Amino acid sequence: MRKPIKAYLITEPTLYPKTPSEFHDFYIRILQKHSIDFAAYRDKESHFSPALMEVFLNLNRSYGISSLLNSNLDLALEFGFDGVHCNGTQIRQIKAAREKLPLVFFSAHSLQEIQEADKQGANGITISPIFKTPNKGTPLGIDFLNSIEPKNLKAELFALGGIITQAQLQEIATTKIQNFASIRYFLG
Repeated sequence: MRKPIKAYLITEPTLYPKTPSEFHDFYIRILQKHSIDFAAYRDKESHFSPALMEVFLNLNRSYGISSLLNSNLDLALEFGFDGVHCNGTQIRQIKAAREKLPLVFFSAHSLQEIQEADKQGANGITISPIFKTPNKGTPLGIDFLNSIEPKNLKAELFALGGIITQAQLQEIATTKIQNFASIRYFLG
């Protein structure tokens, strides 16, 4: 029997409010609407706001959601995140991060990267882009997801990229991949 699909929310600072009270109200509406298993606080410009991270962490704790911080192990440890999400250039940091945090995810864009991240000990691996998404190149597609054998990997796999509709989730559910991650899906 197929296990339930897991949901992984990833924030995007350009799409979220900037003040703690507005962020709180905005984010709590998302949490009330969606069932989320993992959430990553992401800020690719590295302007991590301590006040926003505290709101993020506190709300996730109250909803039983595991919190990851994108690309910054030191801040993840300092603020008490459950894990870190390593970007494509941080594959060699997975083992060290696993020694310090229970959850280490990785962003993969090819089968080779998936296999290497799994070998390094990642708990979760996002695979992207699956569907067309702004500034991310040619989508890997549903056929790519079907070509992966999750049973040969220790890490959980998450389809990512351009996932904004329920129809796309239904397409993913027909594949061997059990989970999805998205930025924009949770905003709708």
